[in-house]
Amino acid sequence: MPGLINQSSRCPLLLTASEVTSCVSGYALGMTASLTYCNLQAQPCKGLFIFPLDEGTTVVGFEAVICQRAVTVQIKDKAKIDDVYLNSISLPDGGAPNGGGRIVMDEDLERIAFVANLGTIPPLESVSIFISTSSELQTLPSGAVRVLLPAVCVPRVPQPSLENTSSLSSHLLRMDKQCCALGSPELGSSFCLAQLLQSDATNPSEYEFSFHLEIRGPCLLAGVESPTHEIRADADPSARSAKSIVITLANRHTFDRPVEILIHPSEPHMPHILMEKGDMTPAEYEQHLKGKNDFIKGTKKDPSAEKKTEIIRKRLHKDIPHHPVLMLNFCPELSTAPADLQKAAGEFIFLVDCSGSSTSIGRAKDALLVALKSLMPACLFNIITFSSTFKILFPASRTYCEESLAVACESIRRMREDTGSPNILSPLKWIVRQPIRRGHPRLLFLLSHGAVGNAGMVLEMLRNHACSTRYGAQSWGAAAHSRARVRKTETSKGLEQIPEVQMLF
Repeated sequence: MPGLINQSSRCPLLLTASEVTSCVSGYALGMTASLTYCNLQAQPCKGLFIFPLDEGTTVVGFEAVICQRAVTVQIKDKAKIDDVYLNSISLPDGGAPNGGGRIVMDEDLERIAFVANLGTIPPLESVSIFISTSSELQTLPSGAVRVLLPAVCVPRVPQPSLENTSSLSSHLLRMDKQCCALGSPELGSSFCLAQLLQSDATNPSEYEFSFHLEIRGPCLLAGVESPTHEIRADADPSARSAKSIVITLANRHTFDRPVEILIHPSEPHMPHILMEKGDMTPAEYEQHLKGKNDFIKGTKKDPSAEKKTEIIRKRLHKDIPHHPVLMLNFCPELSTAPADLQKAAGEFIFLVDCSGSSTSIGRAKDALLVALKSLMPACLFNIITFSSTFKILFPASRTYCEESLAVACESIRRMREDTGSPNILSPLKWIVRQPIRRGHPRLLFLLSHGAVGNAGMVLEMLRNHACSTRYGAQSWGAAAHSRARVRKTETSKGLEQIPEVQMLF
């Protein structure tokens, strides 16, 4: 149930109006949504706003107005935020069946959900929420660019059943019963945020909706269409070519599906470069830099140009708005790729967790032998075992042949369980530092019993190197909590959301 919910009952508040203004610039989308909710209850409630995010979306602005009280968001370094606040959002007494509770937020959920505590909402009072996001748009194989509005901005309105068509109150009553069931005693006193994110965004009644999309294409546009709604396209009065157009809905929103727009560039498979200017000129940025403590201290002992460049690089994440930014977009037409491209001999790296029991190690050995004997000649391979430390079979990946296979099989035969706690980050860091050999795309396979710590840091590293390495994982259930943890990571947009991932569960 993404959107604004009552913390105590975990029920959604009624959405009365949604106004979405957005702009596509090349392959990026900037969106601002104005959402109005109403607390229809006769008593106050504490509001929690939940906005799901995909991998390419970032919240860049947020404000909520309640009875002339404004709630804004301040971005802080995660290391400086209280761990208790990061790990959970406390619910008021009585919010759970045992007199209290919390909504649990794990490491990976921090990436895919924006959560804001709005405080107390008086009875029969409206709440205005303004949220702005920046997104990287999805490109379809045809080269078309896809815009899909978040379900929070256009929640579906369920069609009332024949026996319950009397009034809005019947819809709200049915929704209350469904929400209260989520807090039933058998679920315990904590409610996982992943369960909230898995629920569909719905609204019990129709709401006011307006939609405005400005398109600034990377090249001339061949067309714009919507598979979900009838749209109206108007040229921007200031447009000098067919690169710019304004899209609105031609008819009233039907409340049964999100708004989807497909943009067709006239040159879909040509590389396009877009540039966005910074908010400072080079001279203005130099003056800005001279007033910063890190620059003053760093150049006091070493005023060389190399030192200044080093400081600027370290400050880049803070000063990005001040610099020009280039975006290169390329959507290749893979149907015309040479036939032998699919026959490239890969580099197969097997990362084996030895921290489990003798039974799990036996299963790992069996899976590893099957995988090794399925490889093709001329490919490269290597095996890395890990627990608290890691061991590498070959200093660098070797060509698959009878000799290297015999060495690997003997190594697998000697493989034993280790009582140390699994540390997957160290071998992963070693792997990503190894150069990729031309003509041998890298494929990394993880064999583990599932109880791997630091899931957030591991997933972050995999995401950062997904462009050069494909990942796969195989798990065997060592314990119920381990299996649940793996599923939780998957449903929280974990491994399966990384580009080019192959899941082997």
